[in-house]
Amino acid sequence: MDKQIFLKIGFTPAETKVYLALLEIGQTTAGKILDKTGLQNSTVHKVLNKLVQKGYASFIVKSKTHHYQATDPENLLKTIEERKNKFQSILPMLKVLQKPIEKQEAEVFEGFKGFKNLLYKSIEDAKKGDEYLFFSFYTDNPDDFDNVYNFYKEFEKERGKKGIKVRGIAPKSIKEKFKGRKIKNVLFVDFPVPLNISIINNKVIMTPWEDKQISFLISSRQLANSFRQYFDSIWKQAK
Repeated sequence: MDKQIFLKIGFTPAETKVYLALLEIGQTTAGKILDKTGLQNSTVHKVLNKLVQKGYASFIVKSKTHHYQATDPENLLKTIEERKNKFQSILPMLKVLQKPIEKQEAEVFEGFKGFKNLLYKSIEDAKKGDEYLFFSFYTDNPDDFDNVYNFYKEFEKERGKKGIKVRGIAPKSIKEKFKGRKIKNVLFVDFPVPLNISIINNKVIMTPWEDKQISFLISSRQLANSFRQYFDSIWKQAK
């Protein structure tokens, strides 16, 4: 028998020994419990009183001597259920008190299809008024990725439907790629800036496509805030 179970439901080691001894012996005196458990006399009497108080044992007096016996083991199950019910009654209050823990994770998406799925996922829980910031998508050979720039036009429609605000920073060298795109707040700069990074709420999107078409969606409020502050500092400088 795994006696650890008794410890997990609130028994002390001494209470476990005495209770099991009562079950095995049946109605008996404290003296026989002493012999069975090897516990000290004061400990046995103290534990017997505790078990009676908890409803796990009872006694009768014969010739001025207490005779103890364990109550039905199913009483233990009833006690556990009562404790469970009491805990469930306060569980809603505990949940209110609990400080929410934001999960931090990074997801990897491959290829153009994965890239599209990543962008849609990044705004799926966005609300009207949220701000989408971006350091433009860029590679050494921008003309090789017209499919990406064309897709952004479709993606911008989805952002617009949600009422998401947009600001972006891009190199002047790819200004032509923004023709036909409905973005008003884009600054084109002629000095080095980070590229292939977007930020919305607690999400950071990275699309370093020079070597391989792999994109990253990182959920981290700390990282997102850091990039957001950096974006704002460059935005002020560029304006």
